[in-house]
Order: sequence, then structure tokens, then C-alpha cells
Amino acid sequence: MKKWIFVIGGCIFVIVIIVVTLTQQKGGAEVDVVIARHGEIVSTVTASGELRAQSQVDISAETIARIKRVRFKEGDNVKKGDLLIELDNVRVEANRSLAYAQMQQAGQDLDRARQLFEKELISRESFEKIELSYEAAKAQYEQALDAYIKTRIYAPIQGKIMKINVEEGETAVMGTMNYQGTVLMTIADMSTMIAVVTIDETDVPVVKTGQKVKVIADALPDTSFSGSVTKVGLMPITSQLSTEKVTDFEVEIELKDFSPLLRPGMNVKTDIITNEKNDVLVIPIQASGKRRIDDKTVESVYRVSESKAQLVEVETGVSSDNEIEILSGIEDGDTVIIGPYRILSTLKDGQQVKCVIEEPDSTAEKAASQMRQLKKAIKKRT
Repeated sequence: MKKWIFVIGGCIFVIVIIVVTLTQQKGGAEVDVVIARHGEIVSTVTASGELRAQSQVDISAETIARIKRVRFKEGDNVKKGDLLIELDNVRVEANRSLAYAQMQQAGQDLDRARQLFEKELISRESFEKIELSYEAAKAQYEQALDAYIKTRIYAPIQGKIMKINVEEGETAVMGTMNYQGTVLMTIADMSTMIAVVTIDETDVPVVKTGQKVKVIADALPDTSFSGSVTKVGLMPITSQLSTEKVTDFEVEIELKDFSPLLRPGMNVKTDIITNEKNDVLVIPIQASGKRRIDDKTVESVYRVSESKAQLVEVETGVSSDNEIEILSGIEDGDTVIIGPYRILSTLKDGQQVKCVIEEPDSTAEKAASQMRQLKKAIKKRT
């Protein structure tokens, strides 16, 4: 029984092979093709990160004191030098007044000692001792004055108060080597925003300062903001994902456009335009691939000539997510095979084909749609 099953199966396999061969000889394998045309190609590097104010300062206390008055509230705009916070200064004011009086007294003693020394009524040793007493009193006054000044906290930059972390009556604590201290408030200059994103180490060679960028905030998905690369990090940012080490670099992008709805810390996605060309010969990127021609592996495409697939070596240039620039090998108007992959992967030079023409635009849109769906699927899994 098993013998007959193998015989019948073998016969069916032979019949299928014969039918497929006759079909291909008659009409050839059905392939999708496009007409190579001149157009625009834009090469981009996609990255994500967050928004930051270009200038942002955390205000901390430089002395320990009770907060007497907070002169502004969150959202207020302040100028550089505006008085922001007053700390309780009763004790330091008393110390300052006492130190000033002691300095004045020491100054008068020094004046009298100088007159006596000039008349040789006191020794040089006595004069120098009085002179040192004055210098000590002066230093104590300067120290007391510095402590007094630190009870009044001024704005170091112009900007908007983004956060106030304290209330009147609380005690402000100065920072030490092992303790950060109290951050009283945060001021940010919102006139200029930057996006700080990370790119893979493989993209670093093509990302340069001055390149144009399209920025989209997650909070405003229907609005894009233009920007430009202002800084490409020199030191890597490494992270460990399972057993694989990932190396990224930080890139700063200055936004040319601004919206009052943008806030520091918002997540953004960016497309950094690394190359842009007009009026160049382009084909869908899936048409090109590494294949062997004359005992060497080269970049190639299948061109249709007289209903046959003709393997042609090509020289490629800039590529985008969907298309690739062709520098040589094919010409404007040539018919190029782009799929389906199951046929393209086994296609032979000179094989008979039947063409189904697709417009390049629709092909690019299809590829872009597939890419968007893939990104959504990956995002859901993560």
C-alpha cells in the first residue's frame, strides 16, 4: 500500500512540474514591474527623544534660612536680575551691621596708629598688629555681607518660571558635597526650544550640523516643526539590551518654529534629512540587490527586455526608506522587476516573464504603509 502511495505521489509531482514548466514557457512568471523615472529622493535618519529649553536653570539656596517671601508664581515671565525669593535675614543683617561697625572701629584705630607711627611714637610691630586687626575686621565684614546677599535670590537668566518647589515659611537648605540641597524653582528660556534625540552609531557618519530636520511632538501628532542639527555628540551613550550592547550618540536639534503648546520633557520623533537630490533616476528599493554576475557579487536589478528578465549590474547612490538612486546600469524608461519576492528571489537571467505594471508612487506608498504597520507592531510588542 505504501509503495503505491509513493508512486502516485511521484506521478503527481512530475505532472505539477510539467504544468508549471509549460505555463512558464507559454506566458512566463508573472512579475510586478515599474518604469524607471527621474524624480526626487530624500535620505533621512529617524530618531526619537525629548524637548528641552535651550537654557534652563535650577535655582538653589546658598545658605540655610527660612523662606520669607516668594515674589512670583509658576508661569510668570521674569527678567535677568529680578528678585525671586527673599529669605529670613534678621540674623545675617545683625551680623552684617556688627561686622561693619567693627570694621569702622578698626579703620579708625589704624588711622590713629599711622599718625603715631609717622611721629615715631609707636613701634613698627605695634603698627603692623593694628593694621592686621583692620584687615581681619574687613574680611569678617565681607563675609557677613556675602551671607546677607545670599538671602536675596535673583534670576540668573530671562525666562519663564516652570516649577516652584517650596512654600513661604519652609526652610531652604544649601547643597553640600553629598547632598543636593533644596531646588527652590526652575526657570527656562522658552524663546528657543531644542530636541535632544539619540541616533545609532551607524548613522553618526551621515548626520552633520546644519542639516534640516522635521520634528513631530507626540502631544501634537498632526503638526510638524522645522529645525536644524546644532550638535552631534562626541561621547557615546551605551546601554545593555539582554546580551547585546547598544551604542547611541546624542544629537541636539534647534527648532525654527515654536508653539506655546510645547513643553520641556515632551516626547518627539524626528526625521533628519541627510541627503536630498532632485531630478535623479530612482527605482523602488526592493528592486535592487546583491547578486553574482561573471563570478563576482555586485549590486544589480532585473530589467525586462523582450519579455525576458535580464540581470543588469547597476551603480547606486542615495537611498530613502522606499527608493534608491541609480547612477548607471539602466536608463530612464527601462522596465524594472520589483517583485513579488518569492519569484524575484529565484528568478534567472533570461527567464520568460509576464509583466504587471505598478506606478512608482503607489509602490512607494505601499512600502511606506507596510513600514508604518511594522513600526506600530514593534511599538505594541515593546
